[in-house]
Amino acid sequence: MKKKLILCIITIGLLTGCGKIPKLSNGEEAIVTFKDGSMYSVDEVWNDFKDQYALSVLLQKIDEKILEEKYKDKKEELETYLSNYEVYLRSNYESEEAMNATLAQYGYSSIDALLKEQRISYLTDLAVTDYAKSQISEKDIKNYYKNESVGDIHCVHILVEPAGTDNASDAEAKEKAENILKTIKEDIKAGTKPLAAFEKYKDNKEVKYQDLDYFNKGDMVEEFEKAAFALKKNGYSSSPVKTSYGYHLILKLDEKEKDTLDNLKDSILDTLAEELINEDTKTEVNAMVELRKEAGVDFQDSTLEKQYNRYINNLLNK
Repeated sequence: MKKKLILCIITIGLLTGCGKIPKLSNGEEAIVTFKDGSMYSVDEVWNDFKDQYALSVLLQKIDEKILEEKYKDKKEELETYLSNYEVYLRSNYESEEAMNATLAQYGYSSIDALLKEQRISYLTDLAVTDYAKSQISEKDIKNYYKNESVGDIHCVHILVEPAGTDNASDAEAKEKAENILKTIKEDIKAGTKPLAAFEKYKDNKEVKYQDLDYFNKGDMVEEFEKAAFALKKNGYSSSPVKTSYGYHLILKLDEKEKDTLDNLKDSILDTLAEELINEDTKTEVNAMVELRKEAGVDFQDSTLEKQYNRYINNLLNK
């Protein structure tokens, strides 16, 4: 929709910039005429456009200018991302025509139009992340380190995947995981080491055995991670752990001491910034408002300025 409206403005400019233009009785230039002699003026079309769409188009242009300038040092990183994005997108279609047909369904005139949107989206994410980080205090970082930071842990697991997405498949996978766990417990009780009991399923084609090596918080899906970190060293799941992948039996082999605050500070800041963005939907709004202020954006049109203030207030008071 935005692209069509921009084209409309360009068309208006072309029509009013060359040749002999019909005029209304009040002197305004016409953009459309009818055989009965009536006309629509440039001013009339612009005023309607300004009331409904101009702010959206204008903010897009403003933010594009600000972000391109602020993150000009990220140009190579951005171009690599866009190149990889385009390669991935094209790999999903057998032909250029098929891809363009799909893009058209979503309102994109070409792949370049989509890539332009992705460019701004990528830069916006950088800005929002930087803003979120600026809202995190040293106290926040220290509290997280004290209460949440942990050392890396080393686990192996056995995954039983449901054959389908229906309840019966899920129940069957759960039962299979419970039976395997029962066998593992019996082996350990009989004197088998926990790792050896788990390794018996390495070559079992009905399940998936994996050595996950060392990992930390944020590396695994939430349910798995919570269960794994709750285990003691050489401890294993007392019951199958369900995730979106299926049912897991987890054995914790080792747990390291957590690193120093100085070494973890950057990763903690990343984590807290991500949490802030996910938990507070106003973070993105505030980030862009601050960027526009820093750039000295000053609306010279009072109507658009009022629209902008109302727009921001609505977003912040949802």
